[in-house]
Amino acid sequence: MGGRRLVVVAAIAALVGVLAAAPAAQASFHEISIREVYPGSVAQPDSDYVELQMYAAGQNFVGGYGITVYGANGSVAGTFTFPSSLPNGANQQTILVGDSGVQGAFGVAPDLANANFAIDPAGGAACWAGSIDCVSWGGFSGSTPSSSGTPAAVSGIPDGMALRRSIAPGCPTLLEVADDSNSSSADLFDVSPSPRNNASAIAETTCTGPATTIDTKPADPTNSTSAAFTYHAASATSFACRLDSASFADCPLNGKSYPGPLGDGNHTFQIRATNSSGFTGATAGYTWRVDTLAPTVTIDSHPTDPSSGTSVSFKYHSSESGSSFQCSLAQGAVPDSFSSCTSSGKTYTSLADDTYTFKVRATDTATNQGAPAAFSWTVDHTAVDTTPPDTVIDSAPPNPSGDSTASFTYHATEPGSSFQCKLDGAAFASCPATGVTYMGLANGSHAFQVRAIDSSANVDPAPAGYSFDVAVLASPQPPPVAPTVAPFVPSLAPSVTTPKKHHRRCRRGKHRRTHNRPRRCRRVKHPQHRRPDARSHRPQ
Repeated sequence: MGGRRLVVVAAIAALVGVLAAAPAAQASFHEISIREVYPGSVAQPDSDYVELQMYAAGQNFVGGYGITVYGANGSVAGTFTFPSSLPNGANQQTILVGDSGVQGAFGVAPDLANANFAIDPAGGAACWAGSIDCVSWGGFSGSTPSSSGTPAAVSGIPDGMALRRSIAPGCPTLLEVADDSNSSSADLFDVSPSPRNNASAIAETTCTGPATTIDTKPADPTNSTSAAFTYHAASATSFACRLDSASFADCPLNGKSYPGPLGDGNHTFQIRATNSSGFTGATAGYTWRVDTLAPTVTIDSHPTDPSSGTSVSFKYHSSESGSSFQCSLAQGAVPDSFSSCTSSGKTYTSLADDTYTFKVRATDTATNQGAPAAFSWTVDHTAVDTTPPDTVIDSAPPNPSGDSTASFTYHATEPGSSFQCKLDGAAFASCPATGVTYMGLANGSHAFQVRAIDSSANVDPAPAGYSFDVAVLASPQPPPVAPTVAPFVPSLAPSVTTPKKHHRRCRRGKHRRTHNRPRRCRRVKHPQHRRPDARSHRPQ
């Protein structure tokens, strides 16, 4: 007896252990909320349903748990328990409990179907798994295992409408725990029914957090060694930012400043925002360059000293591409007077005999201005001008060109110069200062050259040149036209051929006389037009 008692006690203990462990084996069912309640309609009264929705993954172990529906006074109208768990348990997956007419009304089969499932639209409540989540509506006056707060739709759920939980309070595209305030009137709203079962596709999208816009930032490039930023993001409650390779750290809502000094080179600012639900948006960034070094300018060509003639030209360049230039020409002891000049050079005309100083300075894209470069010389009109002009082509045809006509314009660095041009193997010949045009060019490669000659007969030793290809497409030939053949139209009158000899006699009036009367012209029929012998048509 003692041995049997020990065995029974051990078996009971084992059974108690199994029962105690059962909920743990199906533990992931509690992060589920009631998302939608539909009491059916007058037209389809057996289409009632309750839709559950998971707000965490792995909530599909629902075997042994179910939905309890209550009447308006709080009495239990029915409990509907899942016999087993479901296959799909992804975050935002849905589960459908419904009446026998749900599939016929919406084409969606409930995961748990029961013909006794009935919801009163005038007032009632529904609870998931006893007390995990309860909602109420209409004239519900009873109590639920867990708080459902003030009922939603105090006048009852309208015919053909459902109550659906709003997911707007936290992430507006994702059901989450913050969407359940335990007040049905605050959480549920009237919508058109749209049931989803466990096999339905997830319609919600993951929240990515607020997007940040950078409003003010340093210029790019800049010679400032400090930087200041302002920014904004809708629904943001905090920002994190960083400069270059530093770690992200909290930064003020109204902007972030970096006093520096920042070193020369590129710098990158990054910022991201987080909302009250803890969702962090994409990172916004801005890269700019700090440049505190001024450019240097070099004078590449200048007049001879002394120079003759009334005009002189200068060419120059900056150590930094994209620089702008200012030039000054001071006569004698007159102070410098800088004004904007182009990067292609500067020409001065009508200069009187005197000493002159030319200066040019460059400003880079970061507004750093360098020291000017200078050249001083004397203008003496009695001196012999031995400096040739420089020739520049201003416009030319495209390369390749689809036109057999080519036009060029050009200028010289010495005003008043004349020009000589040549095309291909021809010799240099005088051409207008306003430009030259060549027509009827053959397909193939062509080379144009032009040189300037100043008023002192100095010829540009290095003519300006331009090479290009002409590729004029031949005009398409029209397709050959087939000869037109007039349609054959049969004559209505029989064709008659009269022997030429007989016709000749008749036309000329050469009639034979018989008995002193002119013989009539007989009409001679062509054999093919003779009437057939009537006898040949007699019946045989």
